Amino acid sequence: MFELIQSISVQAEAGRASGKASVPADHPLLADHFPGMPILPGSFLVELASQIAGPLAEEVVKLHHGFDRWAIPGMIRNLKFLGPSSLPSQLSISVAVLRHEASNVLLDVTAEQNSELILRGELVMMMIETSSAWDEAITARNNRLAKWKAAS
Repeated sequence: MFELIQSISVQAEAGRASGKASVPADHPLLADHFPGMPILPGSFLVELASQIAGPLAEEVVKLHHGFDRWAIPGMIRNLKFLGPSSLPSQLSISVAVLRHEASNVLLDVTAEQNSELILRGELVMMMIETSSAWDEAITARNNRLAKWKAAS
C-alpha cells in the first residue's frame, strides 16, 4: 500500500495533514474487485487515510508531549463511505486532530476523488513505544515519509 501514496504535507502545529494517493486500475491486489467495474475497496481507502493520519499523530505527540511514539491504527469511529471510488483513483486525503493524548490521537479523516467527498469519519491512532527490533522497519518507513514530504 505504501507505493500508492504520492505526497504528504504535515502541519503538526495546526493539527492538520493532507496527502495524495494514486491507485491504478491494474493493481494486482485489486484484480477481482470488480471485473468490468473496478472500484477501490473500502478497506484500502481506510488504510490510505491511516497512512496520512499516522505521521500527523506522531508529530503531534512529539510536539505536545515531548517524546517519540509510533502510530498504529487502533479504532475506526463513525466512518462512512459516501460514494464508490472507481479505478483508477486519484485521491486527496485530509486529516485533522480532534484530540491528542500520549497514548492515542483521535483524528477526523476525509477522502475526495474528483472533488467529490467519498469518505468521512474518525480514526483513533494508538501511540506505541518500540524496541530496537523495530529499527529497520522504522528506518524504511522514515525514508518513505521523507520521499512523500519532498513530493508535496
